[in-house]
Amino acid sequence: MRESFIGTLFVRRGRRPRLVVKDEKGFEVDAAPRSGLLAFPGDRVRVEVGTPAWAHRRRHGPGRRALEAVIVAVLERGTQSLLGRYHASHKRAWVTPKDPGVVPALDVALRADVPEGAMVAVDIGPHPGVVTGEIVHVWPDADAPRAVIEQLVYERDLPREFPAPVLEEAARCPDDIPSEERARRLDLRDLEVVVIDPADARDHDDAVSWEPRREGGGRLGVHIADVSWYVRPGSLLDAEARARGVSVYLTDRVLPMLPPRLSADLCSLLKGKDRLARTIFLELGADGAVEGGEMRETVIRPTVSLSYEDAWTAMQDAGSRLPHAQTLHAMDALARTLRRRRFEGGSLDFQFPETKVILDAAGEPERIEQRMGDPSHWLIEEFMIAANAFAGAYLTRAGAGIWRIHEPPSMDDVAELEEFLKGLGVKLRHGPKSRDLRPADFQAVLERFKGTREEFVVHKKVLQALKLAVYSETNVGHFGLALEHYAHFTSPIRRYADLIVHRLTRPGGAEGRYAIRQLAEMAAQTSRLERRAQEAEWACDKKMILRYMAKRLGAEFEGTVSRLERFGAFVTLDGVGADGLIRMEELGNDR
Repeated sequence: MRESFIGTLFVRRGRRPRLVVKDEKGFEVDAAPRSGLLAFPGDRVRVEVGTPAWAHRRRHGPGRRALEAVIVAVLERGTQSLLGRYHASHKRAWVTPKDPGVVPALDVALRADVPEGAMVAVDIGPHPGVVTGEIVHVWPDADAPRAVIEQLVYERDLPREFPAPVLEEAARCPDDIPSEERARRLDLRDLEVVVIDPADARDHDDAVSWEPRREGGGRLGVHIADVSWYVRPGSLLDAEARARGVSVYLTDRVLPMLPPRLSADLCSLLKGKDRLARTIFLELGADGAVEGGEMRETVIRPTVSLSYEDAWTAMQDAGSRLPHAQTLHAMDALARTLRRRRFEGGSLDFQFPETKVILDAAGEPERIEQRMGDPSHWLIEEFMIAANAFAGAYLTRAGAGIWRIHEPPSMDDVAELEEFLKGLGVKLRHGPKSRDLRPADFQAVLERFKGTREEFVVHKKVLQALKLAVYSETNVGHFGLALEHYAHFTSPIRRYADLIVHRLTRPGGAEGRYAIRQLAEMAAQTSRLERRAQEAEWACDKKMILRYMAKRLGAEFEGTVSRLERFGAFVTLDGVGADGLIRMEELGNDR
């Protein structure tokens, strides 16, 4: 008799892609290629597991058992769109997906305006019973640079245009802050408030201020756009933000969580504009220790807006006469103190260059830049971490919330990292179990290779050994930051979890009351959507880097061997941020 379970269908990539069903506990099994039902990757399905017919004809060693899942019902559509080639014959038309061996073809309406073999995007629809799709986009030139990224949006099932009712609701948000709302908030419009962001930032949801005391220390202000005032529970804006989960930043565009009227205007902290904010004030001693703090609902008016580059330029010149240079120097000194204290407390310090693909006017990759973080980035990072730690502790005292958690690594991942480090003559742990490991042990390894040729490869290996940070309704602490309490509070424009944290921490607000079950669902959904966004951003950059490299065939690059396999060596190319494979047979006699 076959066992039955419910899981999610997805494609396991490789030389031969295959369909796999995975349940909530992580158990997975290959799905039969043809089950008679129209199921797509991302769908929730019910399957029956048994031994496939082919397995009875083959011998298996001791303990080996071939299993196969047959899809018996499609419970919920997890995929909105499908990418493939359009074909037509007489009175019938269909689309063959990019993975024809694992994803079924889909019937569509016959279209005279769509060329044979054209790349198209098809909306599948949310209902499992639907057996036809609707063509929603056609690319006559599927290899054009903009087309490649547009296809990724459909292929990864990323959010596209906002529905008209959502845009209409956003349009009804008031241009000016109502006088009664302004009157009940703490007015900080006379305070010097600084915004520092990337030069090409599309939204600005955080700002900082610093009020030093003569005797040392002072009051740090972290001012975050009050998105929760505009996006109320039960609204269309809220439903759309929850469905999107996060903003997605692709090489040539942003797919925002909120409509541009909010994300780029009313909720964006723009220089000289009055804005509603949620402010965390932290009272800091001369040694950077937090002596107290509070959350307030405020009105701010940012006085200066700088790119990271401009801020760093001003911070390097002790005698700079630029406006606000003195404030930046004071903030820099504070951030360095906070950073030192954090590392002394065991926090990890990963140093990876940020790879940025620069496109020309036609959308073609023109050059690739790799930028390391500088003290202007650290300044904002330290202030945001301090505010998030305060918010995490606030939620812990309140007894309910969505925390940003990072669990300790598993024994298997630690053992794999140790095997790698052994080849470099470095020992990671001194106790027999992973619970003996502290963040400081990993940090010691990172410090050991600081400034060496192997630095970024080692950083990458250590990062791979650690678990992913996720959102959770249960606080288990943040291993990487060595913090007991941590919650994302500082980016409600682009992260739904931050918006929920704002509601949960609003003084006396009934709108911030959620059942634990609701918090668990929102945490799991936002984690999943965040992962989808990250993978899409990486895939987009990879496509553009490959496009850049394709035009430089024959050029020479230097690189570092990042991984060895029996079939060859993977090499990370300097200044490109991409890995390439040198097959063993191409190495000649050099082993």
